[in-house]
This record gives sequence, C-alpha cells and structure tokens, in this order.
Amino acid sequence: MSLKNKIILGVTIGVIILGIIVLLASITTVPTGYVGVKTRFGRVQDDVIQEGLNLKAPFIENIVRIDCRTQKYEVSTEASSKDLQKITNLKIVVNYNVDKNNANNLYKEVGQNYQTVLIEPAILESIKQGISQYTAEELITKRSEVADIIINLLKEKLENKGIIVTALNITDLNFSEEFDTAVEEKQIVEQETQKAQYELEKAKVENEKKIENAKADAEVMRQQNEQITENYLRLKEIENQQKAIEKWNGQLPTTTSDVIPFLNIK
Repeated sequence: MSLKNKIILGVTIGVIILGIIVLLASITTVPTGYVGVKTRFGRVQDDVIQEGLNLKAPFIENIVRIDCRTQKYEVSTEASSKDLQKITNLKIVVNYNVDKNNANNLYKEVGQNYQTVLIEPAILESIKQGISQYTAEELITKRSEVADIIINLLKEKLENKGIIVTALNITDLNFSEEFDTAVEEKQIVEQETQKAQYELEKAKVENEKKIENAKADAEVMRQQNEQITENYLRLKEIENQQKAIEKWNGQLPTTTSDVIPFLNIK
C-alpha cells in the first residue's frame, strides 16, 4: 500500500472514530423516575429532559439527572408544647418527591444537595411551629390533627421550591420523665374519682330501691289494715246481732211507738 493510501486510510479511520465520539457525546439517557436538567457551559437551561433516550449538543451541554421518585426523609428532634412541656424524642417521617416541571429551578437555586439545604430545615421549622399550637395532652390525643398542621406548614415552605410533600407521620412522641409521672398520677386520680362516683351512684340507686320497696311495703300494710278493720267491724256487727237474738224471749213488746224495733237477722 502506498503512502498516500495509508494517509487516506488513517484519515478515514480518524474521521470515523471522531464521528463515533461526537455521536456518543450527542446521546444521553434518563432513567425511569428521573428528569434531566440541561446545562450549557455550566448554565442551567429552561427545558427539562424527560426519561428515555435524548439528544444534546456534544461537549457544550451536560445533563444532570434529578430523582423525582417518592423519597422518605426521617427527622429526630426536640420541641416544646403550647404549655411549655418539653418533648425529648420526636420522630417524624416525610414522604416527598421533586416536581418534574420545576426540577431545573430547584437545581439552579439549590443544587443536588436539596435534602440538607432545603428540606430538613423546612421540616424542623414546621415541626416547632405545629407543636407549639397544642398542649402536651392534645399532642397525645390529637396526633393526626397535629400531623395535618405540620404537613400544611411544610407544603407552604417547599412546594414553591419544586418539592411536593405527599405524606407526614409522627412515628414517636416522648415527653420528659417528670411529665410522664404527672400524667400517670393524674390517671390514677381520675380512676379513683371514677370509682368513687360509681360507688356513689350505686349507693344512690340502692337507696332509691329501698325507698321504693318501703313504699310498696307500706301500701301493702295499709291495704291489709283496711281489710282487717272492715272484717273486724263486720264481725262486731254480727256479734251484736247474735247477742240481741240470744236476749229475745220470743214475745213481742206490749207497747208500741212510732218506731217499731226489729231485728235484722240474715
């Protein structure tokens, strides 16, 4: 092979290799659940590349992949209730995802370390705001309501930044030992009070029952007395009639008057 042909062959191979390099540099892929933020000479562009195979300007454009899948972030902190009771161990789990349409703005303003820079401080601030609106007792009895307040506060802080908050759960809520002791003592007092009230109501019912029984017994006695009195009077009447019969000698009286006595013999 002549020198000229060798040169031509070398140039051709070089062009092919360069073409392959340029082609590879012009193609990029974005995984499922991600979006690509395009930068040109380090400057963030307005358009966002969706998942799949995409083209870009070789060597001058770069694609930064942003995870837009639902992510979980857990925070452990301390807080104080409305009545100044200290919560020593408060754990909250937040589910969120990056808004695909605003991923470029999020990357432009915050960068890829948005969890530490943006999300965690917003969560801590929302927790303190929400917890401070409730007393310690309400934090125990209204946990779901407290969680709703905190998530609404968090949405106000993050959604305009390109972060969509989908769920928030309070997984642990512990107070100081002094507060736990006070709650336990209060429960004991309430239980004793309820027991005393029950005993009082029970005694009241039993007393009312005795009164009703006494009234019933008195009514029975009254009726029995009436029956006894009626029978006694009837018996006396019969005895008087019997005595009158026994005293009569069988003769009619010799004198009469306007009133003629008679015997009522039945």
